[in-house]
Amino acid sequence: MRISKNHLGIGFEVWNSQSSWFWLVDNTNRNGTIGAAATESDAIAEARSSIEEISNSATRPGWECSLGKLARYLASVCNAAA
Repeated sequence: MRISKNHLGIGFEVWNSQSSWFWLVDNTNRNGTIGAAATESDAIAEARSSIEEISNSATRPGWECSLGKLARYLASVCNAAA
């Protein structure tokens, strides 16, 4: 079963198969990024790290970079208010 999530405005999925967890980050500039991890929480952490790397990338078009920065800011404000 695939679990769809979102981090900084970018979607990703995690799923397990044969005692491993896999993750896929949707990336409109490329075909996406995929990886494997030992646990579900590791897969989620790695997917989020990949998204943050994409968000910080200078190769993204200007508006996508700005949206990534806005998403990070809003996430930090929401987390601080909680």
